Parts: sequence; structure tokens; C-alpha cells
Amino acid sequence: MSPLPSSEARVLIAPATEADTYLPEGPRSFAIGGREALVWVNIQTAADAMRGTLHVAYWEGGERRRYALPVRVGFVFPTDVPDTVLLGMEKAIGTLNIKTGNWTPFAKILDANPRTIINDGEIVPGGKAIVFGTKDLQFQDKIAHLYLFTLADNRLSILADGQTCSNGKLFADCGETLFDIDTPTKTVAKYRFDLQARTLASNGTAIDLRHEDAFPDGMCDCGDGTAIVAFYNPHRGGAGKAVRYQLDTGNAIEEWTTTGSPRVTCPLLVNVKGKIKLVLTTCTEGMTTEMRNASPNAGSLFIADTTLTALPMLEIVRI
Repeated sequence: MSPLPSSEARVLIAPATEADTYLPEGPRSFAIGGREALVWVNIQTAADAMRGTLHVAYWEGGERRRYALPVRVGFVFPTDVPDTVLLGMEKAIGTLNIKTGNWTPFAKILDANPRTIINDGEIVPGGKAIVFGTKDLQFQDKIAHLYLFTLADNRLSILADGQTCSNGKLFADCGETLFDIDTPTKTVAKYRFDLQARTLASNGTAIDLRHEDAFPDGMCDCGDGTAIVAFYNPHRGGAGKAVRYQLDTGNAIEEWTTTGSPRVTCPLLVNVKGKIKLVLTTCTEGMTTEMRNASPNAGSLFIADTTLTALPMLEIVRI
């Protein structure tokens, strides 16, 4: 088998502090005050930290801002309300106005287990609902869930249980198909999704990654029947990677490497001056001193060229 076409990503944003490196995830494109920006979350700032941060980096001018959050955070989504994002924090869903700091809670998951918090999610096509998951903070037991939240009625429903660390997701077929990663399974599962009935039905495995040394983490849609999966390697320092796959066959097409950063958490496709680029978040979570020394770029955000010519539909949450 011939090797995959491979490209090296370069550092886009180096962390300002070591706390910023711990667990960056979930990058999204968003306009704030009419300025195009990249937003992402740092789930928590240290192994024992109980708070996270929201980060904003403006494309023009290089300005960066950091917003301290009161608890740990799982995801950030753009909304149709000016300067307002939807956040999943600990066990709550709500909106945050970046300029005023006003937090408006919408719903709270009914899970009192201290080992579970909200993790990754995705916007359902149309923007009136989201699907998100939780994770076991110890990455051990199937105590996490997959949830549906609908904006019209602020209603939460459990779509699936028995998950350990619910991560990357994407929708296809006008929202009728959900691809989902529960990281320890090392698979991308395929589901039939019925928004009206609020149900999910298993439809097999789309991508089998059990041969990989690293674990699949975040995932993004390429809009052409392919997806990019970020790989989190807990076993060593050095370089990391993200790989593009065909969703119908599970075959790998190409990969991108992140020099000096083995724990790649999430991918995002962006349009930079008419070119489609790939942004990758990476982290230092759980690294030994030896691994950290071998990974000087860990916790940085990377950017790479792609052969893609168009972005998939950009979904926003419609409040």
C-alpha cells in the first residue's frame, strides 16, 4: 500500500501561557463586532483546574483575547445573535455575550455524576438544535451520554448512553445521518437521526480506526463526502496528525502532521483569502515531563494548506 499524501502543518498561534496549552478544543469561525475571528475553548487550564477559558483570535491584525469562564467548558458554537456564542459548560447549555459577559442559561443535563461533564458537540443542520456528548473525566467507564437539545423549547433528550468520551460529530444527508466518535472505541459510528422523533438508530461503523496507535478525537465535515479526524496520541511526544477519510468506504485519503505536538484535538476548515485551510488545535493534557520536552509545540494551534476548493455549509445556532 502506498503511503498517504502528507503535508506538514505550521504553528498558527503559540500559547501565551502554559495554562493555555492544557486542553484547547472545538475551534469555530465567528464574526465578532463585524470582525472575522477564530474562537475555541480551553476545557480546563490544568489537571486539577475547575475552570476553562474561551479564546478569540482575530484574523486581521492578530489581536487575541482570553475570557475566563466560571467552570470547565466543552464546546463553543456561533449564533445568529450579535457577539453571542452558545457554550456547553460542565452540565449546562447557555449563551454568552462576549462583549457584555452576560450568561443566559437554557438547560441543564440531569446527571449528577461528578465524573461526567459536557464535551464535544455539533449543530444540527438548520441551526435549531444541537447534538452533544459528555465524557468520563477518568476516561474509564461507559457513564457518558449523547444528548439532543432543541432551541424552540429548551428541551434536552438522551439519544444514547453507554459512552465513555463523546467527541467528534458531523451530519450528512440533510441531517438524517450522524457520524459520531466515542473515543475509546476507535471507530466513527454511523447513525440514522430523526430530529422530530428525537431518536438515534445505529447504522454500522463508517471508519474503523482500531489499528491506530492514537485515539480519534475531534472531526469535521469537508462537504464532499469526506471528513477530517484529529488523532490524540497519549503514548509519546513528538509529532501528531489529522487524517482525511471517505465516509462511504472508510478509506484514508491524505494526512497532515503537527511537528512537536502529538495530541491533536480538533480540526476546522476555514477560508483564508480565498484558500481553504485546515486549523488544528492541540494540547498538553496528561503529558509527562519527558513527553513535554519532546513536544515543544504542544498546545499550539496549527494551520495547513488543503486541496479543497470550497467550505461545507457553515451552520450557526439560531436563537
